[in-house]
Amino acid sequence: MLCEENEDLLPCLLAVLRAERALPRARRQTTKLDALVRHCTRRMEARLARPPRGDDDWSIELGGGCSCELCDVLGGFLADRARRTLEWPLAKDGRRHVHGRLDRAELPVTHQTRRTGRPYTLVLTKTEALFERDTQVRRRDQANLAWLQGKANPTAHARA
Repeated sequence: MLCEENEDLLPCLLAVLRAERALPRARRQTTKLDALVRHCTRRMEARLARPPRGDDDWSIELGGGCSCELCDVLGGFLADRARRTLEWPLAKDGRRHVHGRLDRAELPVTHQTRRTGRPYTLVLTKTEALFERDTQVRRRDQANLAWLQGKANPTAHARA
């Protein structure tokens, strides 16, 4: 069904349900959205069933978009649960590509260029924001699940 593999759509689905809930009762067509409510509830339950991130788990998912050799190296570094820093000698175009991937994905990774030697070295460092983001996402998922199950104030707006 919807967003089984790509959970990026989940906030959109929840927005549709919230918009429908905000309509006057006479205009609501809740029965037509029941399948969507069930789907979102299952997705939230599945997300919350996953164990919270461990204190020593520094892994980050890069997501799709590019499968070039640079992104393979970047993805390997990000997926590594223990590794926090990568010092990567990389020419200007490669550094630009990696910067772009990190910035577009808004990942909790700093990227700085050490301008000594040739090529310059791109220094990537995973930040503590990784853990705070996970905590925030978990809280939002709990609030969204409660809302979906009718346990929360229907006018409260937790974002997916």
